[in-house]
Amino acid sequence: MNSTQFRPIVLGNSDTERQREVQHEIDNFLQALNSYPDRFAREPYLTFEQHLFSIAAAGRMISGHSGS
Repeated sequence: MNSTQFRPIVLGNSDTERQREVQHEIDNFLQALNSYPDRFAREPYLTFEQHLFSIAAAGRMISGHSGS
């Protein structure tokens, strides 16, 4: 019988990294919430979701994250 031991695979990010990501998502949401009324006044067909995603995408471009 083979007694080979396998080390568990760690998936995902560390707790600290995940906490940082969650805080960034919260910050993006609050920024979108505060800026949406002005943007909606200029673009009345823009949904809040589209606005939020545009803020998130701009943040990823600035920080250099590709999202994957």
